[in-house]
Amino acid sequence: MTVKKLPKLSLAVDSATHLILAATASTGSGGDQPFWHDLLYHAWRRCGHVKRVVADAGYDSEENFHFAKFDLSITALVPPRAGRPTDQLPRDPLRRQMHITFAKGKHKPAYGQRWQSETVNSMIKRNLGSALRARSTVSRRHELLLRVLTHNIMILAQG
Repeated sequence: MTVKKLPKLSLAVDSATHLILAATASTGSGGDQPFWHDLLYHAWRRCGHVKRVVADAGYDSEENFHFAKFDLSITALVPPRAGRPTDQLPRDPLRRQMHITFAKGKHKPAYGQRWQSETVNSMIKRNLGSALRARSTVSRRHELLLRVLTHNIMILAQG
């Protein structure tokens, strides 16, 4: 399978319950930035009390910080590591502020919750399998989203 056809699942997860609030299924190995707006908006819309989001460096961009802070009033903790490694501060004001926050270590307790999303990925693979059976790109996307739905139903059934 070529890299262009690799399935990719981007998730917005409630760290307290492991419920998936929003998901985007795609293919390829590109960056995560294009999925930020949809994931964050739909999570915010479904769960109006979102105050903070933590994400990996794949979501680092000034536009994403701006959307979270000014459009949804959400604090975003994303390591400012997009682009080439450098010792200089980022030029963009919100990315610069995030760099300072991470440098001072203020993020550690909250950013530690990011691993809850990795736990959800692990739960899906363990409970529902890691191999996709679908052969076409569209069918793979549908199968990934069906696993998201199944995961949420399994969590709700336990409660």
